[in-house]
Amino acid sequence: MRCGSFRPRGSGDALTVEVTKFLLVDANVLIDFVKSDLSVLGIASRHIGEVYVLSTVLDEVEGLDETDCERFGLRVIEPELAQLMAAARRKGALSTQDHLCLILARERGWVCVTNDGALRKACQSEGVQVLWGLELMLEIVKLGKLSAREAMDVAILIQRANPFHITEAIVAKFAEKLRDLSPAAGRQ
Repeated sequence: MRCGSFRPRGSGDALTVEVTKFLLVDANVLIDFVKSDLSVLGIASRHIGEVYVLSTVLDEVEGLDETDCERFGLRVIEPELAQLMAAARRKGALSTQDHLCLILARERGWVCVTNDGALRKACQSEGVQVLWGLELMLEIVKLGKLSAREAMDVAILIQRANPFHITEAIVAKFAEKLRDLSPAAGRQ
């Protein structure tokens, strides 16, 4: 298996981490974790794989700067001129920043972590693997680096800060997936 990919195993749609990953985090996921608990991305960077943030995406996120990223182990990267030009030429439902995420993840074989439906669809159509922000927390729980209770608390904070996109139904499904990891996990 090549570096930077996820391989589904077993039943259900949860993914199992098998090798070191390279994750590119979109603005909406960054915003969710800034408003809830940014340390979750720090845990991901220490135990799942390197977490990257495009500098142009970081510019969209209030309350987060390069110093914060460095403290939590997130790597800020500058897009190349050719990538910027390619993103600017593209049209459609994606913003320039979303096009940059797609281009970089595709070129480098990275997983795009986003809650943006249009970006997810574009990534999938171009063979780029994607994760929801809450899916990333499931992976951290599976590794035993975050308790199910802590993950649920963060999910609730995300939902309260972003109720339009992270609905109560999404959080309920997340809670169900946490319970499915282990009968005891839902009670931690």
